[in-house]
Amino acid sequence: MSWLASYLGDVEHGPLAPSSSPGGSPLREGSMGRPTLPPPADWSEFLQASNSKVERDLAQLTLSDPEQRELYEAARLVQTAFRKYKGRPFRDQQEVAAAVIQRCYKKYKQVGWYALYKKMTQAAILIQSKFRSYQEQRKFQQSRRAAVLIQQYYRGYKEFGRLRPHRRGAAAALVQHKLSLLSKRQDQAARKIMRFLRRCHGEKESAQMRGTVLCFHLSI
Repeated sequence: MSWLASYLGDVEHGPLAPSSSPGGSPLREGSMGRPTLPPPADWSEFLQASNSKVERDLAQLTLSDPEQRELYEAARLVQTAFRKYKGRPFRDQQEVAAAVIQRCYKKYKQVGWYALYKKMTQAAILIQSKFRSYQEQRKFQQSRRAAVLIQQYYRGYKEFGRLRPHRRGAAAALVQHKLSLLSKRQDQAARKIMRFLRRCHGEKESAQMRGTVLCFHLSI
C-alpha cells in the first residue's frame, strides 16, 4: 500500500520523482509529467489486501465461548442490579403505604371501641336512673297506700265506736271483709311488681349479653 500513499502524495503536491509500485515497477508518467493511475491488477491486489486485513481484524474481535459466557453473566448481573435499583423506590412506597394503612386502621379501631364504650356507659347510666326513679316512685306509692289504709282504719274505728252494740258484729265482719279484699289487692300488686322487676332484670341481663356479644364480634 506504500505505492498508493506515494501516488496520493504525488497527486496532491505536484510532479515528483518516479516511485516504485508494489511489484517493484515504477509508475508511468503522463504527457504532463504527472503520474498515471496504476493498472487494474494493482487495484485488485490492494482491495484484496484490504479485505484480508479487515477479516483479520474481525476475527480478532470475535469472542470465544468462555468470553461469551462471561459477557452474558456480566450483562445478567447488570440487569439484576438495575431492576433491584429500579424496584426499590416502589417497595419503599409500598412499605410507607402499608404503615399508613395500619396506623389509620388502629386509630379507627380505637375510635370504634371508644364510641362503643361511651354508648354502653350512657346506656348503663340511663338504666340506673330509670331504675332509681322506679324505686322512688314505688316507695312513694307504698307510702301513699299506707296513709290511705291508715285513714280507712281510723275512719272505720270511729264508725265502729259510734255504732250500736248489736251492729258492731256486722261492722266488724264488714271491716274484716274489706281488710281481706285489701290484702288480696296488696298481694296482687306485690306479685305484679315482682314480675315487673324480674322482667327489668332480665332485660338488663339481655342488654349486657348483647353488649358482650357485640364487643366479641368487634374484637374479631
